[in-house]
Amino acid sequence: MAELLKDIQTYWDMRAGGFSDASMEERKTEPGKHWENIFRNSLEEGCTVLDDGCGAGFFTTLLASMGYQVTAVDYSPKMLEEVRKNLDAENLKADLKQMDVQNLEFPDNSFDAVVSRNVFWNLEHADKAYEEVSRVLKKGGILILEDGNYYRHYFSEKYEKMYQEFQKLYGDEEDQGCHARHNKENVDFHIMEEIAKKLPMSQVDRPAWDFGKLVDLGFRKIQVEVSGSPLPMSFCIVAQKG
Repeated sequence: MAELLKDIQTYWDMRAGGFSDASMEERKTEPGKHWENIFRNSLEEGCTVLDDGCGAGFFTTLLASMGYQVTAVDYSPKMLEEVRKNLDAENLKADLKQMDVQNLEFPDNSFDAVVSRNVFWNLEHADKAYEEVSRVLKKGGILILEDGNYYRHYFSEKYEKMYQEFQKLYGDEEDQGCHARHNKENVDFHIMEEIAKKLPMSQVDRPAWDFGKLVDLGFRKIQVEVSGSPLPMSFCIVAQKG
């Protein structure tokens, strides 16, 4: 595990600057407004929130700007440097810590809410990360998670067929979107493709897997919204700890 975790950290360290630019672009456009509405409808005003795998701070800066008490963790020190820059640029406050989301260093029942955006697909032990989320959440606490089946096509014939159809229509998938446009470090995205082939989450159908895990952990009022056709590509989960 240690070697793969280091490879993942190295990749996101390389991506940090461009990823930060893309994240802040997203936050200040329609995705930011979308998530602001979700947070206002799901979270108590001013509650304590853990941004679990914060990346460059899309959720961290948004939540801080809305008055929540935010703690943000990420395993990439370069990403955390970008979060600090993005917070400082808006005179916002959050507590930042370098930490593995699969082994959180917080006491039980520490937070009113945990949020995570496009992190769990990138983990070797997402089941452990979910267990850690449950552990640090207070009873009745809220989990809000966005993720996806981003590399499922390497292990699923159904997703491979959909992926090939996408390529026929749009060309190389990595040439699309703001993250490719902001890749100022010229990082080879195929590095992550090779890592993803080693990750268990590329080998399961989601969000069905996630739903089952949350049920096993005693979460209730689990709401799942999926995007993508004909198969789920991305999804959002809002769940309450029992």
